Amino acid sequence: MASRSRRRARGGGAGRSRRTPVRAAGGRNLPWVPILVVAVIVAAVAGVAFLVLQAQSGGGGFDEAVAAEADVDPNLPGQFVDLPKAYGGPYPDTAGHVTRQIDYASDCSDTEPKVCNTNPPAGGPHWSGNCGEDPTTAPAFCGPARLGVYRDPWEPETLVHNMEHGGVVIWYNTTDQQVIDDLEGLVGERLNDGKLLVMAPYPDMEPDTIALTAWSRLDTFSVAEYTNERVDSFINAHVRRFNPEHF
Repeated sequence: MASRSRRRARGGGAGRSRRTPVRAAGGRNLPWVPILVVAVIVAAVAGVAFLVLQAQSGGGGFDEAVAAEADVDPNLPGQFVDLPKAYGGPYPDTAGHVTRQIDYASDCSDTEPKVCNTNPPAGGPHWSGNCGEDPTTAPAFCGPARLGVYRDPWEPETLVHNMEHGGVVIWYNTTDQQVIDDLEGLVGERLNDGKLLVMAPYPDMEPDTIALTAWSRLDTFSVAEYTNERVDSFINAHVRRFNPEHF
């Protein structure tokens, strides 16, 4: 495939310590054991509160993610992609970490009728590791990418990891600079609003094409069909909808 030919090769104190009493101002000793107990209790309460707030702000958990992955609701923006059938089971079977390149469009189930992933992918196995900020110098098999707008392409295996983290990926293959600038402006505004987004070129689509992906959802359309409303609708529906790790 042409996509394979475009892949980049990437390389990826001295003395004995003593217990020191806690001292109040003025030099008086304080009872350190009760203070330590109170500190442990406070830390435990703070930890529970943090987890509750994280769950409330970051979307659902594991069971909710499995349900979101299988949600065929026709009112949701984009085409439903049946990842559990393509990969032999529901999440986490659909989200393995791998160190190999994947031809997602040919990544199909072994049963008949075959069910395949899409191009660009709407989920599936992906890479894991620190990528840095530049796709041209990122190490091999890294992901997810940092949120943002990019002028150089990321490998799809990297960006699939962004989708597992509740994100939406905007892929484009066009030389229409007005459309690119408009899309970059919209994505930049939504990033400032706290949306989990990556925008990057993707030369392995048909020319003059834009694709929006979230886990198990894909919306592909021509540049002529692009509107801010279409992109916004997809983002608002799908950011953190599938979010097993509470991002």
